[in-house]
Amino acid sequence: MDETRFGNIVFVPGTGGGRYPFCNSLYIDDQKKAIIDPASDETFLRKLADERRVDLIINSHYHEDHIAFNYLFPEAELYVHEDIGACFKSYSAFLDYCGLLDSQYKAEWDDLFLNRFHFRERAPSLEFADGDVLIFGDTKMRVIHTPGHTAGHCSFYFPDQGILFMGDLDLSRFGPWYGDRVSDIDETIQSMHRLLEIPADIYITSHETGIIRGDITELAETYLTVITTRGKRILEFLERPRTADEIVERWIIFRREFQPRYFFEFAERGMIMKHLERLIRNGKVETKEGKFHLTSAPDEI
Repeated sequence: MDETRFGNIVFVPGTGGGRYPFCNSLYIDDQKKAIIDPASDETFLRKLADERRVDLIINSHYHEDHIAFNYLFPEAELYVHEDIGACFKSYSAFLDYCGLLDSQYKAEWDDLFLNRFHFRERAPSLEFADGDVLIFGDTKMRVIHTPGHTAGHCSFYFPDQGILFMGDLDLSRFGPWYGDRVSDIDETIQSMHRLLEIPADIYITSHETGIIRGDITELAETYLTVITTRGKRILEFLERPRTADEIVERWIIFRREFQPRYFFEFAERGMIMKHLERLIRNGKVETKEGKFHLTSAPDEI
């Protein structure tokens, strides 16, 4: 594993190129030592834990691939956004925010979250808000609330270093993810536009690319275009009325079926429903007798 240091800020690449089930982390090596999203490299994180070199954990949001090794630091303080504190205090709240509280696959989800990703209920020491500035010594960090991927999702800006940690607004080829009950497509778009207004020189994503230097405008536009493409594919598939199940079975988001099916079908359905709700709000789709219909001919949409 090759770490990259920007003064007191250390980029820790995730195993497997930072792809799920891992993410990239940031380690702040200052008077107060912090780890942002400890789910990157288990060996590195265990070394930090063994040497007691983490005073606090900061989670950009509650997803399992960002909190997987929180449990290694039981004595560290935990900082999260005020909108998602409940997800850390209560496993039931965590499932509710995801949209899994009543899932027929609860045993499978419990095994995934509790055993593989080591979810542990834990009360945050601090629930921060947008604009809050956290100071670790010589290093200061401003909280940028960027909801959409989840409620309470945050990015973090280090003004003195010109570094912006974007979290799961990751500019990946897959595009934005918004499959939880509390996710939102329009908030995702707004959050990305907000990040483009921040004067950063170095951008750090939670997955895949990791470190990006220079202007990200084109990457961001391509990333957001995926949302438009998905919406168009749904409209094309509605050349005749379809049920939600029929649309989900089309695998418009993931393009094909993956295993385990319960995991990918949850995400596919969650994002498809977000699109359908948005298309209904925009007057392009309506529901009749349990099916989704175009409000006009396909070539007029």
